[in-house]
Amino acid sequence: MTRKNVAAVLIPAFLAVVLTACSSDESTTTTPASAPIVSTTVSVFGTDEFIANRLRRSSTTIVETVEERGGTPEQAIAALVSSEAETGWQSGLRMSPPATDIRDIYGWRLKYNLPADSAEVVVAATNTFMDNAATATVTASADDPAAYALAVQQADPRGYNEKEHFYKKGETAATEYGAALPKAQAAYAELRGAQ
Repeated sequence: MTRKNVAAVLIPAFLAVVLTACSSDESTTTTPASAPIVSTTVSVFGTDEFIANRLRRSSTTIVETVEERGGTPEQAIAALVSSEAETGWQSGLRMSPPATDIRDIYGWRLKYNLPADSAEVVVAATNTFMDNAATATVTASADDPAAYALAVQQADPRGYNEKEHFYKKGETAATEYGAALPKAQAAYAELRGAQ
């Protein structure tokens, strides 16, 4: 074999080895792993941790009180509707001017011998809500939690004067209770969805 023949055999063999090596380098390089996708579900109680925890505790107390009274999930949602519509789930909230009183979670003037911002106020107010729900004057179905919640409030023996509960121009109990329904449903799902 001559040098030309040896070169003619070795050059293609060398190129085959180089090309194979180059193609194997591409397959051995690692690509960075993508970061796991984390779903960011925003709580119905908001993003401020301090306020959200406070509202979550209050709402949990409402739901637990309704459940302890033998109430249905629909009644718990209705109680949440009233509390969201009236006070944004907050107990012991100051009433809007010109009133100077403090109101409980369902918008009534606070007449409890308890600290204004306490779980006991929420329990007491929710028990009153459930007492009113048990009266014969509430004919609305709990299957419509917004209408049911307003009917329970209107059945209160203290007399429900819408103007004492809502102060903003054009604001009505019906519109506020309707707007509170999806929030109350989301709150209930957040609190009880894992069960």
